This record gives sequence, structure tokens and C-alpha cells, in this order.
Amino acid sequence: MQEQLYSALLGSLQEMPGFLRHALGGLPPEVLLRKPANDKSHLLEHLWHTRDCDDDLYGLRIRRILAEERPSLKPVDVDAWPRDRGYESRSGDQAIAEFESGRARLLSELKGLSPEQLARVGVRADGSEVSVLDVIQQLARHDQDHRWRITAILRGFAGLAAPAEG
Repeated sequence: MQEQLYSALLGSLQEMPGFLRHALGGLPPEVLLRKPANDKSHLLEHLWHTRDCDDDLYGLRIRRILAEERPSLKPVDVDAWPRDRGYESRSGDQAIAEFESGRARLLSELKGLSPEQLARVGVRADGSEVSVLDVIQQLARHDQDHRWRITAILRGFAGLAAPAEG
């Protein structure tokens, strides 16, 4: 059962770069920076946030859990990233390109992990354990959340109702 879940998660993670490229690639800054009525983040923020989460949150945690014995996983203040990293002044297409290469690198590291590697754990600030497989699941849910939100924003811009989640 775990093998099927693992395979499905990797397949889902592999789809996200194409989704971002097809949905947002080539859009002008005025569209990417338009404040949506139905979301707290503009599209450019979604792009850079997903890119940064791969490298500086989920990917980092996975790599640490695989390399260290029960590493301590400190909380990450992702809410500060847009301001601290200057998302509004950056290119959407650059975010997509960096996400594509980073995700490909992460997927190559994740492919072929053994059940023992997937079961390795890190320790959160609250003392609870999280396994490599748990972090992969969190990343897949994170991707899905951004797919829904991006789709809802684009539909909102087009004057259409958001599709039902799930």
C-alpha cells in the first residue's frame, strides 16, 4: 500500500511544473500582480512561494531527514518571504523556470527511496515526528492547494465562479 501511495505522490509532484507553465507562463506583470478578489496572494506570489517552498521548506526537510539522525525541524516563516525576498519585483517566468529545475532535481532525489528511507523521521518544534513520506505528502497537498487557488484566481479574473474543490 505504501508503495502505491509513494508512486502516486511522485506522479502528482511531477505534474506541478507543467501546471504552472501552462496556467501562468508568459503572463504579463500586470496580470501576475493584479490583486485577486478571492485570495490574499497575487499570482506572482503564488509562483515564487511554490518555488521557494520546494527548496527552502519541503525539499530542505526531506534532505535533512535523509542525511541526519532525527533532525530538529524548526518552523519556517513563509509569510515573510514575499517582502523579504522581493517577490513583487521578480519575473514570473523566472520563478517557473527555477521551480521546474528545482522540482526535477527533487524528484530525481526522491525516486527509488527505500521503505526505510521513507520511514526516517525528523522532529518538529512541538516534539512530534514527521517522516520523509509525511513531508512528501505535505508537499503534494501544498501543490494541490496552490493549483486550486491559482485556478480560482484565474476564473475570478475571467468573471467565472471557482470550481468546487476535491
